[in-house]
Amino acid sequence: MEHVLAMTGIVVGLVVVALGALLLNGRRRRRSASGEEARDGTADYLTMMVGVLYALVLGVALVTVWESKDDASTNISAEAGALHQMYLLADALPPDTAQQARSATEAYAVYVRNEEWPLMEQGKPLGPRGWALLRDVQNAWTSFEPATNVQQQVDQVAFAQLSAAYQARHGREEAAGQGMSGVMWFGLLAGGALTLGLMFLFGVERTGTHLVLATGFTCLIVFMVVLIYELNSPFGGLLGLSSAPFAGVAVGV
Repeated sequence: MEHVLAMTGIVVGLVVVALGALLLNGRRRRRSASGEEARDGTADYLTMMVGVLYALVLGVALVTVWESKDDASTNISAEAGALHQMYLLADALPPDTAQQARSATEAYAVYVRNEEWPLMEQGKPLGPRGWALLRDVQNAWTSFEPATNVQQQVDQVAFAQLSAAYQARHGREEAAGQGMSGVMWFGLLAGGALTLGLMFLFGVERTGTHLVLATGFTCLIVFMVVLIYELNSPFGGLLGLSSAPFAGVAVGV
């Protein structure tokens, strides 16, 4: 609900700025027509420069959140893949140890999917429970001594996968708690409001064609800001990453 309200606030705020500037534009042009105010080319130049600078801000913001989301997706795939490999490698262990390793691995995957994912969607801290369950997986593999060459090789591969799972979990936890800085958000929203305000105040003639073009440009800016807002939450919102990879940890055995 908070996510939807935030997006609605962004859209309404930018539209209100555009409409307010359009009304001021009408008053300014009436004054100009009556000889009270002459058109200044400097305003057109400044409007263009503000638009160019804002395009740069939009580009930087979009690349930042896109890379963060891509890193989060990579960590999810790496973590779930490592757990799945460890689940399969348990076949080479003694029966009791194999069952312990599989149970610990599945318990961790279920906890991530059912308990941690809702917290990440809300941007809340995960707490120590997930790390404790991952250590249970590690303890299951350290509870036996390899008796054959095959078990020694499997043990080495399993610990390599365990190390990958630890690193991927750390990256996932960082992604859940990170977001675009407040300074960047200020530049994005204030720049959008300034760009739209100047465009409707100085750059739009009161003709149907100009109004349609300006409205389309406004919709594009609003779409970009909303897209950045969605991508800024890797695990929440309409474009949030899915926990499906963890559901397949125990598949294929």
